[in-house]
Amino acid sequence: MSKKLLATALLPFAALAQDPSSINNDEVTVVTANRVEQAVSDVIAPISIITRDDIELTQAQSLTDVFRMLPGVDVAVNGGRGQTASVFVRGGESDHALVLIDGVRLVTSVSGFIDFNQIPINQVERIEFIRGARAAIYGSEAVSGVINIITKGGLQDSVSVSAGLGSNNYKTSNLYLFTNITENTSAKVTANFEATDGYNVKPYPGLNDGDEHGFESDSYSFLLNHKFNQNISGFAQLRYYQNTYEYVDTSTYNNNPHLGKKNEGQVENKSTTVGLKYKLNSLESSIQYSQSEQDDVHFSLVGSSPTFSYSSQYEQETLNWISNYVFNDHFALSGGLDWASQTLGEDTRDNKAVSLNLMTNVDTLSINTAVRTDDNEHYGTNTTWNIGAGWFVNPIVRLTANAGTAFKAPSLYELSPNSGNPELKPEESIGYETGVEVFTDLVNVSLQGYRNEVDNLIEYNYATYGYSNALGKNVLQGAELSLDFDTSIVSNTVSLEYLDAKDANGNDLVRRAKHKAKWQGIVSFNDIDWSLQYLYQGERFDINDVVLSSYSLWNLSAQYQITSQFKLSGRIENLLDKEYETVDGYPTPERGYYINASYEF
Repeated sequence: MSKKLLATALLPFAALAQDPSSINNDEVTVVTANRVEQAVSDVIAPISIITRDDIELTQAQSLTDVFRMLPGVDVAVNGGRGQTASVFVRGGESDHALVLIDGVRLVTSVSGFIDFNQIPINQVERIEFIRGARAAIYGSEAVSGVINIITKGGLQDSVSVSAGLGSNNYKTSNLYLFTNITENTSAKVTANFEATDGYNVKPYPGLNDGDEHGFESDSYSFLLNHKFNQNISGFAQLRYYQNTYEYVDTSTYNNNPHLGKKNEGQVENKSTTVGLKYKLNSLESSIQYSQSEQDDVHFSLVGSSPTFSYSSQYEQETLNWISNYVFNDHFALSGGLDWASQTLGEDTRDNKAVSLNLMTNVDTLSINTAVRTDDNEHYGTNTTWNIGAGWFVNPIVRLTANAGTAFKAPSLYELSPNSGNPELKPEESIGYETGVEVFTDLVNVSLQGYRNEVDNLIEYNYATYGYSNALGKNVLQGAELSLDFDTSIVSNTVSLEYLDAKDANGNDLVRRAKHKAKWQGIVSFNDIDWSLQYLYQGERFDINDVVLSSYSLWNLSAQYQITSQFKLSGRIENLLDKEYETVDGYPTPERGYYINASYEF
């Protein structure tokens, strides 16, 4: 934490409420931890923030490229761009991390399956990542953490275009427009295109030699902001993307004659969100409605023309009201009501929730307490709580502690009489963590230890092709050490991690490494910014007791500001051309080269 952030941490709540413009920038405030804007240092849970500048400097091609460098994260991908990807936070299941876009959970949470490789990275302005349980704030799924993907915003009139090329015939082009139509009205438009021929992500010698599995994506967004008066503002946002990706038929059921052949998936995602915000002195209140839907259609590419395989349709409506009142320099209270309706095919369910969160900040001690009750028409009522405390022992050392409960509701897909088990119960967890943070001129250090116990884990049995609740307790525990320091002209960010993730029978959970190390060094000189990333992933088990080898991965990127308007960027991915797998049988991309040019008018 920089000194600027530390200074912000000591600001009382009243200062934040009366003059948010003084701290309202990407470095010092977040909105995800408690669903209200607050100084990042008032957040007691471990948090990482990735800005648009970070993404452009590293030239990340996908969200998984970003996530795998974050503390506490394991990423498993079935090959390259557009293929199935799972993100495990602190050893939890992939659906134990709640994923939001602009504060609204993804529509695909209806199915219980979030494919991070289908979310366009070109629309992302900022990512806020909170580790640890936040179900008392957000409800179901926030068991191991929360990832809030915030799409592009803006303040000043600007127009920019960019285009890029890369390995495997990679192509991308992007348009960004933000304009102040009147003194009180602004609009934003984005349009993005991305395509790659890909490579053979799952080789079956003699069955699919020479195949390539490509990916193509078009995405668009439109945002309209209007300030009605000094106290009331509103917005309306439309987001759309359409992806087409090729993948391998791996089914061995009934001696599948198409094993190893190409399939194609088509994804169409649409989202509409409108909201109003009211602010007067110490009171801030907002209401937001969102409607989103996604259609997935799959085809077999065997034969002269595509053959329909199956399709899925997801729909979700949400209505949220959140209010925050700052009593004085030391106490703030926030609360909210949430309603959500989810639909999968012919099945629909509603969820209603009420939450309350008290934030106190007295001298060097901060305490957050939150409680939330969810009432779901399928599985009943769940009440969760969270309490966190942070204490500055002196100006450079802070001790933190958190404890909380969480749950993950069975998805509609898991509950379906056709595909799942209507008798499933919610997964439930209780977690604890303690930490120490040190802020000095030379180095900032954060050491966190945690333990999370999960009951009733929902498992898929490949022998019976059905879901059930596991008997016993999954135990996820570990430690994370993060350092932030400069050596000469290099700015270093380091994380070292140990994870012990066991199922109810004491077996290691698959695709989670016990040991991980991540480093990023950034150097700036002569208008060129350089970034070098290193990732070490230790040995880990995969399905059927397969052991995946450890690997070390290097990525190099650079950004050259040729003029104040014209910028040239490049990236070499997998610099040493390392052969490795994150899922058994799915080789990852070889060394790749990417170049991108952008111009701002």
